[in-house]
Amino acid sequence: MNANRIIDMIVRQVMRRLVNKGVNKGIDLASRKGNGSGASNETSKASAPRHAQNLRQAQRVTRQMRRFMKF
Repeated sequence: MNANRIIDMIVRQVMRRLVNKGVNKGIDLASRKGNGSGASNETSKASAPRHAQNLRQAQRVTRQMRRFMKF
């Protein structure tokens, strides 16, 4: 194995981890943001926790699938 292949493998692993962290941060930020339209009616306030819970569940399933697929 030459040095170029070893360096490529290391760089690929580091980039994969950085991209995954960035994606996770973006998903977390989007899920905390809620409605985002500025409308503060009672129905949107009541459904916001349920919506956030659904997003967290989708995140969890996505992470499990990524682990399963070994990304």
